[in-house]
Amino acid sequence: MSRVAELQAAARQIRRSMIDVAFNAPVDGVHLGSALSMVEIATVLYGSVMRYSADSMASQERDRFLLSKGHAALALYTTLHHYGVLSAEQLATFDHSGSLFPALTPMNPALGIDFAGGSLGLGVGFASGIAWHQRLKQQPWHSYVVLGDGESNEGSIWESAMFAAHHGLDNLTAIVDVNGFQSDIACEQTLKMNFPALWQACGWHVETCDGHDIAALQQAFAAPSHGKPKAVIAATVKGKGISFMEHNNAFHRAKLSAAQRLAALEELV
Repeated sequence: MSRVAELQAAARQIRRSMIDVAFNAPVDGVHLGSALSMVEIATVLYGSVMRYSADSMASQERDRFLLSKGHAALALYTTLHHYGVLSAEQLATFDHSGSLFPALTPMNPALGIDFAGGSLGLGVGFASGIAWHQRLKQQPWHSYVVLGDGESNEGSIWESAMFAAHHGLDNLTAIVDVNGFQSDIACEQTLKMNFPALWQACGWHVETCDGHDIAALQQAFAAPSHGKPKAVIAATVKGKGISFMEHNNAFHRAKLSAAQRLAALEELV
């Protein structure tokens, strides 16, 4: 099996885990659509790009992953489980009362959760601070931050982007998950944004790709950034991988029925 095929298989398994965990969560809804759209992004980062050891995530000597679109926490938790950071028992506590793994990511670097998500628009600034610190300390580690297209309405992102470019933080990569929807409406109905132009204007090197194409993502992450921070503009599908969820904003946050769970798992064989 080729490396790309291995990562594609991993992405399918991560989606299967997401469906089971979401179905068993003791709440009236789980953010599925935005989590499903970023599965390949997370799979490529943890499966072939980032430098880390699953059994020593507390170490400072690893790359950082920050989920700015924190409502997609289930994608991060299931990816961490797939790559051996979280146990099945830990994952099964998702969104239970008192769990370390609620619907929005709490900061827990010892478990590979490097950012507390919830308030949108803050991840790029936080990641820029980490990258700047690592630059000052001459540390070789890289920081990756995933944000949403709807989240990008927040002005704090663009302040942070200009800061990172000013300091030449080429140890920082931002991935924009462009799935076309925010919580209740299509993004372009709220505010049309030309992401490549905006990031370039802020001084970043920009790569664009299909956010579900493993090889294209690998190429985008590997491309030189010429002394600049890098923005990967990844075109994705909200609800990707499950036909009745794709482009369906009803699954931004939803409770799965038994029939929907079974239908979803049958599509992910």
